[in-house]
Amino acid sequence: MLKNKILLLFTNHRTAEKLWPIIPELAKTYTLDLFLVGLFSPKTPWVGDIDERKEFINLYSKYLNKVIEGPGVKFHGDSINEDLSNYLDIDSYSLVIFSDNRAMSEFSIPALYQKFKSKNILVVGNSHGNEEYSKNHLAINQSFDKVFVFGYKEKYIIENNFGIDSNNLLEGGIPQNDSLKNYTKNSKHILVITNFLGNRSSIFPVNFDSNFIEKSGLLELSKEYNLPIVIKQKTRLDDPDYQNNINYIKNLLDCQVVTNSSDINQIIADSAFVISAPSTLSFKSIQLGIPTVLIKGSGQIGNFYDYQGLVDLDKNQIKESIKLQNNFGKQEDFIKFTIKGGEEFNSTQYYTDTIKSLI
Repeated sequence: MLKNKILLLFTNHRTAEKLWPIIPELAKTYTLDLFLVGLFSPKTPWVGDIDERKEFINLYSKYLNKVIEGPGVKFHGDSINEDLSNYLDIDSYSLVIFSDNRAMSEFSIPALYQKFKSKNILVVGNSHGNEEYSKNHLAINQSFDKVFVFGYKEKYIIENNFGIDSNNLLEGGIPQNDSLKNYTKNSKHILVITNFLGNRSSIFPVNFDSNFIEKSGLLELSKEYNLPIVIKQKTRLDDPDYQNNINYIKNLLDCQVVTNSSDINQIIADSAFVISAPSTLSFKSIQLGIPTVLIKGSGQIGNFYDYQGLVDLDKNQIKESIKLQNNFGKQEDFIKFTIKGGEEFNSTQYYTDTIKSLI
């Protein structure tokens, strides 16, 4: 008998959030189980004010056959040593969608993958997020068989530089961004999307601190446009005191700080312009055609290497980039070649059609 069941294996809320819209579409044809492991497990402490894991599960649970709560971790660097297959009826699945493109050995994903492989069950990985192009991030034949990338550009570069079979690289875009088409743009504030803050250690030379505020000309821009500043901070398990980080940011400038949100799309849509580290989140404002300035040195460049709004931390360059983007509008070619379905907000269709072709 043909199996008609898919397992969604989610280990990280930020990587998984890009995939939620595929669930209602796939549920029309397949039975879906959701397996929560590692950072996504409710047994892992949540860092922030709104537990986005619960928000999404509550929203999409009606499309799911079963939500399986797997083991979590207690702190950054903790690991899972359990046999994850004990939580599952492995033989019942026709395909597994894994939320990451990394091996995730610390969560025992490679061992679980071997169990699926022994049953000839295909496992499909997904982009962790915007990262530098690297073969090390693509754990093909270690934790999955094939992997979704954002779009044509990423696929072309990976297959031509790292010797990975083109058939194992699937273009899926960012399904979660499709809903942006339902939002109206309003110039209510200036949005700054941070990566690392200046009150902790960082792997990048540019971080959000007093130097960033001064060199970006942020206060001058706020005065010129007569708009308040909203700061979106990024929470991490190795830095759990998010309230301390809110205090740090507010001591630097008068602003609103967003830690978590049940509707980040609205916050993006309400931005007159965005100043951001190169991040997956910044694709949202770019797809909406909101002027988006990305700061070199504050994050991994990855898919943004050819983005016209990538500048140094320099107030003149930032101001000029905002002006140019206001004049010339949405960067259609960048979106078209970087995010499959990004220009028409139909990544979900491309993604789910690909999944159906694999089963």
